[in-house]
Amino acid sequence: MDSSLHKQYHDEEFDPRGLIDTYCYNGTNDMFEETVVYPIKQLFKCFSSGRVRGETLLDVTSGPLAFHLLTACDYFKEINVIEFTDANIREFEMWKNKEPGAADWSHTAKIVCDLEGKSEEWPGKEDKARRAVKRIVKCDLTKDNPLEPVVLPQMDCLLCMYVLLVVSKDHQAYRSNLKKLASMLKIGGHMLLVGTYNQSFYMIGEHKFFCLSCDEEFVREAVCDAGFIIENLETLSNKSTRDLTDIKHVFFIIARKEREVQSNNSENRKTYSNLSDTLYT
Repeated sequence: MDSSLHKQYHDEEFDPRGLIDTYCYNGTNDMFEETVVYPIKQLFKCFSSGRVRGETLLDVTSGPLAFHLLTACDYFKEINVIEFTDANIREFEMWKNKEPGAADWSHTAKIVCDLEGKSEEWPGKEDKARRAVKRIVKCDLTKDNPLEPVVLPQMDCLLCMYVLLVVSKDHQAYRSNLKKLASMLKIGGHMLLVGTYNQSFYMIGEHKFFCLSCDEEFVREAVCDAGFIIENLETLSNKSTRDLTDIKHVFFIIARKEREVQSNNSENRKTYSNLSDTLYT
């Protein structure tokens, strides 16, 4: 099937809860170790080493996922979350507000607390992460100011997980989108970039969604072109044999921003033109 015919991240058929149920629970997903546990371990190693520090973190993740925030909340006083669709925002708000039917991340809270050597503290870990999340902001990367009319100060850390691959229609858009996100980070701050190599699709229910296929060389070049120095890059091979997706590898990059880079948005304005921006608190 031509990847151009795959559904897009912002389509109505994208089911946020379906994404969580399909990919974020052990037992329903044999890629759980690669797509959930691996990022958790990398983030814990990164934060606990003192390598990445600060007061504020900007989270830009594919879908209303929260498992990675269970680690970040121990090291950052303020977390701001960027989302791209109303459905994802609503699902994330349900979790933050502890509403009936919200996603349960207790299984990942146990993983985080085991890594910390505080296994008995897992019942309170989700609440700590909820308190750390101060804003949920809707984003439109086709705009010069993606968060307009919201204005946020530049952050100490940018955590970008999987999302660039699903909101970027091509490699040029990926580069432009990465530069826009980089502009929200302080010079000297760190970006933690989690993504996949050579993935072209992922399934949610019966629907096949588009994913931009990128190799390591392209990702390295795009990160450096966006004003960063890559301090560390690690890769994990995907051992899954299921047909949910064609992920080959998951990568984790630690990159430090050394300069501001202007984004050229002219080729990206028509992508996802139906997205708007609103602030949710």
